[in-house]
Amino acid sequence: MVLLAASKLPAVLTATQRQAIVDAVAGKQHDDGGWATADLGSWQRVDATALDTASDGYATGLVTFALQSAGLPRSDSRVSKGLLWLSHNQDKATGKWSASSLNKQRDPASDASKFMSDAATAYALLALVDRAK
Repeated sequence: MVLLAASKLPAVLTATQRQAIVDAVAGKQHDDGGWATADLGSWQRVDATALDTASDGYATGLVTFALQSAGLPRSDSRVSKGLLWLSHNQDKATGKWSASSLNKQRDPASDASKFMSDAATAYALLALVDRAK
């Protein structure tokens, strides 16, 4: 999130801090090109269920968008792999990208569960939009 803030408020991060965040988040990219929200922090669910560790739309959309906002081009391998993951993992029936709650296991039909997919879809679309016009 701080990479996104720094894209609008450059004084938020030094160049060294920016690069350290880019390197850290790039190190968490999965072999399939995506990221998992569970990998982006140290959370424990209140219901003690295991966090989902597979690549998801929320983390992949957020990280890919943040990397691009930080100045990495679409041709950067980390960004291009994230974009490819997003293009292959959109739900064809609904148009959304999925994500699960960090707080607890939720019924996929619940509003809280839908909120995570809404946020995932928003970040995925922001990442996929070509802003190089």
